[in-house]
Amino acid sequence: MRLLTLQTVLVATDLEPHSMPAIETARRLAAAAGAGLHVAHVVEDGASAARASRIASPTDVEGAVGERLREAGLGRLDALFHAARGDPAPAIRKLADRVSASVIVLGPRRERPERTGGGIGGTVLSLVTNAAVPCLVVQRPLGLPIERIVVPLDLSDTARGALVVALAWASALRPARVDAVATSLIALYVRRTDPGATLIAPDALQREVDRLRGDAGHWAGVAIEDAVILGDDIARAIAEFAGERRADLVVVGTRGLGLDAVGRLGSVSAELLRDLTTPLLLVPPAVWIEHAATA
Repeated sequence: MRLLTLQTVLVATDLEPHSMPAIETARRLAAAAGAGLHVAHVVEDGASAARASRIASPTDVEGAVGERLREAGLGRLDALFHAARGDPAPAIRKLADRVSASVIVLGPRRERPERTGGGIGGTVLSLVTNAAVPCLVVQRPLGLPIERIVVPLDLSDTARGALVVALAWASALRPARVDAVATSLIALYVRRTDPGATLIAPDALQREVDRLRGDAGHWAGVAIEDAVILGDDIARAIAEFAGERRADLVVVGTRGLGLDAVGRLGSVSAELLRDLTTPLLLVPPAVWIEHAATA
């Protein structure tokens, strides 16, 4: 198993109050991993002249973030700040490459009345299509240490790579105390009830889970579980299961814009952004392809 190494955490923020969980999550991740922390704000093309002039430099971003932190009763943020202009997704991706980010943290889906398909949800899907690192989307701060991770399972390379990434995160961010309960990684298969649905045989699922248990060994400190539930709305079934199990994190491989065949994991990422309140780690093709090859 390839160990998780978080050296640089990049959080992108629109400087609104709802972005505070993302900033707090990035702070926690950086502190837990001893990683560098970078905070970025992109002024979109078409923004008002007043906003563009108010947030024009890293110092402006630092001031605006500090103001939000004070409003939320949070302490000062030890980070490097960045300001950019343009289309958010490529601007964030370019900055992530420049600072060698290990993960990109973003806030929740945000719809805008003047746009169709706009908001941070569209930015996330556009960003993860070509990102070189996972994107962590949070509506509430990520709980650390991680105690429970849910990973939707099928027999695709997308899911296989996401499982390996999830195992690395679970092992690296588990409780440090030796007497603590082991972190649980739950491989979840949503079995569709539609008569025309293609189903995966139980023995094939079991082989996939057993392979992951072999990767984890005894030293990883992660208990591998498996679960099968019924549901034709796969994203909603995953979201409800994660809520019932009080998962700290859901990890999903994505093919980008989620326009894949019905029932495949690549097709549900956009819907999970809509339905899920649990922090969601989207694993882009550049990452899951590499990990699937070693799974």
